Amino acid sequence: MQGLQVFLSEEQSKDLQKYVFELTKESIEEAKKMAGLDRPFLKQNEMAKYLGISINSLRKLETYGLPSIQIDGLKFYSKEEATKFLLSYQK
Repeated sequence: MQGLQVFLSEEQSKDLQKYVFELTKESIEEAKKMAGLDRPFLKQNEMAKYLGISINSLRKLETYGLPSIQIDGLKFYSKEEATKFLLSYQK
């Protein structure tokens, strides 16, 4: 299979780079939004996924003092507080 060659001026090349950068940036922001990473508080399953651990491990961290907020049967976790909690165990 033969490749296709495209010749661009310096300005066209810069414009293309800028377009690809902006498109990538928008896609990353959309993915973060869809994953809930733009929210300060996450539900239990979301926090476990955010930390890369199981829900059982998240519950164990709560026994060690990981703060949570319970409202009407739902548990929420602050990403900022979870980070502080984990860093308090850093050696």
